[in-house]
Amino acid sequence: MFTKKRLRKVYKEKIRRINSKYQKKLQAERNKFNCILTHDIKTPLLAQIQSLELLLKGEFGALNQNLKEIVSEILNSNCFLYEIVTNTIFLTKYENEKPKLKLEDIDIIEQIRDCCINIQNYTKDKGQDIVVKSNKSKKIKLYADRKLIQKIIFNLLSSSSSLGFENSRIEITVKENKNSVSFLTKNKSIYMTKEKIKSLFEEKKNLCDFNQLGMSLNLNIAKKLIKAHNWDIIAQSQKNNSSIFGFVALKK
Repeated sequence: MFTKKRLRKVYKEKIRRINSKYQKKLQAERNKFNCILTHDIKTPLLAQIQSLELLLKGEFGALNQNLKEIVSEILNSNCFLYEIVTNTIFLTKYENEKPKLKLEDIDIIEQIRDCCINIQNYTKDKGQDIVVKSNKSKKIKLYADRKLIQKIIFNLLSSSSSLGFENSRIEITVKENKNSVSFLTKNKSIYMTKEKIKSLFEEKKNLCDFNQLGMSLNLNIAKKLIKAHNWDIIAQSQKNNSSIFGFVALKK
């Protein structure tokens, strides 16, 4: 004869098995979704981006000014879509778990230099300049995941570009203290309340403004990755029409 205690135990075990089966099925659906995004959307987009870049370089013949402008617009749109797809894949993969970090000593100045090159398609379209306020010849070591620190820096820079005024400057400041390293991006933009700043980091799914969706995905992912490293995130809007995004990382 089953006692109440025994019945509760059997019931809990049954619920655990159902949840486990559901989680496995859900994970399988996520993996399938990521495969579709990667092979059916991300890969073709990358091929188009590379082809458009070759066109602009004149590899297939010279383009007149009108064609250059059209091809440039198409390239920018494809780059933006590629970023959206990449961020969606990332969020789907790590929706209910922390990213697994492969920590190593990394030169953050080198990572910034690479990201500044990769983001030129975004900043050039808005006539923005990026200035790095740090000694570029000096190496500043950071204990981090090499692949993910690039994503953090790129996403913060991309968001600064999206928020920043046209024909303005984005300043990157890197400071090394005794126990920490800070990375900050500062742009010229409208003043935002603390509530507005906080909302920028939330994952938005139903927005008519596609640019705002992309920026929120960028900041949401940057926040997840900064927290995964156990660093402190920085997000401020100042009344002198500037915004600051970044992080403070403790040295190991």
